[in-house]
Amino acid sequence: MTQSVQFDPDDANALSDGMATLGMNSPLIVAGFNYWNVKRAGRQMPARADLDPVIEIPKLLPHIILIDVRFEPMDFRFRLVGSHVRQNLTRDYVGEWFSELTNYNPQSTIWPRHQGVVERGLPTLQRPTYIGPHRDFIAVENVLMPLTVAEPGWGMQMMFFDFVRRRIEDGLPA
Repeated sequence: MTQSVQFDPDDANALSDGMATLGMNSPLIVAGFNYWNVKRAGRQMPARADLDPVIEIPKLLPHIILIDVRFEPMDFRFRLVGSHVRQNLTRDYVGEWFSELTNYNPQSTIWPRHQGVVERGLPTLQRPTYIGPHRDFIAVENVLMPLTVAEPGWGMQMMFFDFVRRRIEDGLPA
């Protein structure tokens, strides 16, 4: 099953088509993308300085991740992990570089998705299997979007996360 879809934010149907392809239905993902899309104001991507999520989208803040992007050598660092996301991960990743984490390093399935967003400047929808401490979660729905920053050689990425719970009728694994 496909776990990610990169899409053109200028195509009015691309978000809903991508979500349908991945079996995603989270309103948090739609709201997060809409926030980013409004802030880009016709540009390829918004600047980090254009965003004020604390004031503008406080209800989405617990579901956000901000990632620093270093271009040379390419690497990614967790800058901010929202409280809802953090409580559903195995640990706090703030300050960690992807290259130093086994599940995030260049040989992982995660790194190429982030690199693709850098290279193409397009958002990516993702629906990977959930790996973490909660047995009732089966997947993660997220949207990964690029941001520019004023510092040469750097960029940022913004993600909005939602966790998919196992349906009661499916039961829990032993």
